Amino acid sequence: MASRLSKSIPSLTPGWSIDAWEYRPTGTPGPHPVIVMANGLGCNKLLGLAAYAEEFCAAGYACLVFDYRRWGASDGTRRNSVYVSEQQDDYRTVIKYARQQPQYDPQRVIIWGFSFAGGHILTLASDPALNVAASMAHNPYCGRPLPPFQFNRRYITLFTLGLLDLIADFMRLPPVYIRTVAPPGVLAALSAPGAVEGFGSVTKDPNDFPNQIAASIFFRAPLHHRPRDALHLIRRPILLTAARGDRICPPAPVVETSRVVPTAELVEVSGDHFDIFKGNADWEQATGSQLAFLRKHVPV
Repeated sequence: MASRLSKSIPSLTPGWSIDAWEYRPTGTPGPHPVIVMANGLGCNKLLGLAAYAEEFCAAGYACLVFDYRRWGASDGTRRNSVYVSEQQDDYRTVIKYARQQPQYDPQRVIIWGFSFAGGHILTLASDPALNVAASMAHNPYCGRPLPPFQFNRRYITLFTLGLLDLIADFMRLPPVYIRTVAPPGVLAALSAPGAVEGFGSVTKDPNDFPNQIAASIFFRAPLHHRPRDALHLIRRPILLTAARGDRICPPAPVVETSRVVPTAELVEVSGDHFDIFKGNADWEQATGSQLAFLRKHVPV
């Protein structure tokens, strides 16, 4: 059984708190190993993370599931804006918080991330100062270069709106927003086939997902999020999940990453990007492989 509490964790920005859910196993003595979890691009903790935390907690692992600053229930403006280093610092803040709590074992901290957050996990796992016990990156964003300028309407519009949002940010003006996800051919940060259906599969209430993101993500993702730069520094066990049918974060870079990192374990599932979430086709395989990895490397 698991109990869930809401926690407000001070962030690195004075006056802004990180909103987190704390899951504690009941019926087993602590201090518990603890998994620090956050969601992917444009998502918050309401979108599918509770089911994972409940599974881990039932197996004896505590969880801290949090929203980044500016997202979900956490504080901060500009809202729904991505700052890559800031999100990674939010992971660091929650990890530090976990290590300061007597109910958690400071030597058994695990980090978990999906999609864009999976890229954060690759970066954080390579930081020896964090000294996490293990890491899990599922269908991770492995980075990509800024695409060369293209003379088509979609590229020019995204480029222009992204530039306008960077200028607005510099001048402290309101964000220039685009949709996070839309069908193919419609302007959005993510418009791969199946993306709308994938987001829908983890959204119980439309109010949980505002479907907007600051347009500067067009530049910030390729220029600031470079998860594979320091893979050679990863020394602790890391589980990588690659979905063969993934049309948002294709599996080839994930498989390649698993070959570069000696401590990596790779699990390949058959479905699309969101199929590892509860109610979708790869849920059983995904949860089973994650629990087996945890029991092997960070036993309760």
